[in-house]
Amino acid sequence: MNDTELERYSRHILLNEFDISGQEKLKHAIVFIVGCGGLANACAPILASAGLGHLIVCDGDTIESSNLQRQTSFTEADIGLSKAEVLKTYLQARNSLIQISSVNQYIDEDLLKHYLPKCDAVIDCSDNSQTRHLVNRMAVQHRIPLISASVIQFSGQLAVFDSRKPQSPCYACLFPQPQTQENTCTKNGVFSPLVHIIGAAQAAETIKIICGIGSTSLGKVVHFEGLNFEINAFIIEKHINCPVCHPSL
Repeated sequence: MNDTELERYSRHILLNEFDISGQEKLKHAIVFIVGCGGLANACAPILASAGLGHLIVCDGDTIESSNLQRQTSFTEADIGLSKAEVLKTYLQARNSLIQISSVNQYIDEDLLKHYLPKCDAVIDCSDNSQTRHLVNRMAVQHRIPLISASVIQFSGQLAVFDSRKPQSPCYACLFPQPQTQENTCTKNGVFSPLVHIIGAAQAAETIKIICGIGSTSLGKVVHFEGLNFEINAFIIEKHINCPVCHPSL
């Protein structure tokens, strides 16, 4: 780590739990972010500013006027442009010391097979059940931590799944099947400050996992109620009949 990095990340390095070793771990980490909407707009800038070595942002969508209420990395001039490309430019401008890659397409199994084996963690910032189940299945297959979150209206939830740990459940233990009818921001609205609270929590969990500090939300769902600002945690058990993460199935 050079003098520029030591100065830039000094407030992290001053933390006893973090120190230079933690910052070095961040510097050499690769993280894949699925989706470049509200959660990613909150999560990715924190990770970039913290010095995470290589961020890969992936989304096939383009920016719309209705995104600007909560997706604060985008401006009016970006409407119609690729979310992944604009977010990449925004992140690189925040930190030229790290590497940012953009993937301007929606994920599929082949894409995840290509990228995930290179990564230290995957962050699910998507907005639909089908994508969450696919990301979960591939995270289990490639044995990398998954930091998953969702927000709708005034409610948000966060969970960490880590298939490297035998006791860890997976997303399919919590939701066995993709939802056939989904609540979406488009249909139901979303409270923009809560999106940033949850996205920041995803960044915090990612940093702790990579640096090996503190405890994470592994094995539980943390539920945030934004209207009354209540936070509750619920334990998730590894499901004995889970077709994704149970070793005998």
